[in-house]
Amino acid sequence: MWGELHETKKFIVKLPEKVQAGKANRLFREIGATLHYDVYSFKADHSEPWQSDSLLNIDLKLNNNEVDAQDDFDQIDVVYMFAYRPSSDQTKSIGLLEKIIDTFGGSCTYDGELFDYDRVQKDWDSANDFLMKEWGEEPGSESLRIMIEENYA
Repeated sequence: MWGELHETKKFIVKLPEKVQAGKANRLFREIGATLHYDVYSFKADHSEPWQSDSLLNIDLKLNNNEVDAQDDFDQIDVVYMFAYRPSSDQTKSIGLLEKIIDTFGGSCTYDGELFDYDRVQKDWDSANDFLMKEWGEEPGSESLRIMIEENYA
């Protein structure tokens, strides 16, 4: 086992009211999301074969139960593919998260605390530092992807 490899980072966006699927589709599309049958994601501009082709993955929930894009929802779980994207994508991804929060009028938590851009970036810089110092790896590298796969083998 390799230990902590910072595969993903998760944000929880609670909405003030239930959002209808049709309205949500329009809003997600306006801010650049792509619908893949029943889930949304934000596509990366470029990706290597070992990297995620998404910057952010979106999971929708209603009353704490996961639902599809065709359903109404009251919570958006946003997942950044931290270990699978280069660190140069981190600022862009946090910016996309802010667009989601603003567009849907939600309140966001990260690691149990209210979202704060500077705190998130500080945490991510710490994770970048850990990966470099502990494993000699950087987010988005092919060898980090191999390490993650070995971790779950």
